Amino acid sequence: MPVRFMLLVTFITACAVEDPAETESSAELAGHRHNHSMLFDRDARPFGISMERWGELIWKWIYRQPAGVNPALDQTGANCGIDQQGPVWFLPSIFPTGPVFSAERACTVPRNKALLVQTSSFFNDFPCPDPAFRPAPGQSLFDFLSDTATAFIDTVNLLEMSIDGVPQHDLLDFRFASRDLFYFKGDPSLRTTIDGCVTGRLQAAVTDGYLIMVKPLAPGNHTLVWHATDTFGMTGNTTLTYHLTVR
Repeated sequence: MPVRFMLLVTFITACAVEDPAETESSAELAGHRHNHSMLFDRDARPFGISMERWGELIWKWIYRQPAGVNPALDQTGANCGIDQQGPVWFLPSIFPTGPVFSAERACTVPRNKALLVQTSSFFNDFPCPDPAFRPAPGQSLFDFLSDTATAFIDTVNLLEMSIDGVPQHDLLDFRFASRDLFYFKGDPSLRTTIDGCVTGRLQAAVTDGYLIMVKPLAPGNHTLVWHATDTFGMTGNTTLTYHLTVR
C-alpha cells in the first residue's frame, strides 16, 4: 500500500515549470501588486497555466528533490531556494508530526516572483509494491487514484491565511484537482522518507488540494501565515508561518 499523507501548511526536465514565460513586463507585475486583491483569482491562469496544472508542477518539483534537501521536509526554510526557476516561487507545505502542529520557515525570494502557496494537498501515484493497489476491473487508473485523493481532501473544513496581518478570504474556493493523469519522476531517496511507491522512473499520478497564488510582493520583509484543519484525524490542525524577505 502506498505511503499517503496530507501536506498541511504539504520529471523528466530539471525545470520547475514547463512552459510559462520566464518573466512578465514591469508594468504587468506592477499591475498585479496594485490590484485590490493580493491573490490571483480562483479562475486565473497565472503565466498561461491553469491552477490545476500548477498543483501538479509543485508536486513534480517536490518529488525530484533528494530527501536530504527536500523543501517539503525542511523545518526551517533553509532549502527554500532549491531548484526554483521561472516566474513563480514555490512555497510548499510541510509534513506535520502530530495532530496539532505549527512550524516557521524563513525564505529569501527574488523580487517580481509570484508565490504559489501549497496548503492541504494529496498526491496519489502508481504503481506501488502492494499488488492489491490497483484499479478494480473496469475502473480507470485516473478514477482509482482520484477517488482516494478526493475523499481525503473532502475532510478539510477550515483554511485561513494572512499576509502581513491582512486576512485573505474564501480560501476554501481555491481547491484544484488533476483533470487527467500526469507523470513525474521521483528521486529514489524519497522511497523511505516520503513515499514507498517511488520507483525512480516515470510514474503516473494525480493530485487534489488547496493552492493559493499570491501576486508578487514588494521588496522588503513579509509574513505569510496559513492555518488549516480537517476531520481526517491524523493531521487535523496545522499552522505554517513563512517569514519572507523579498529582494
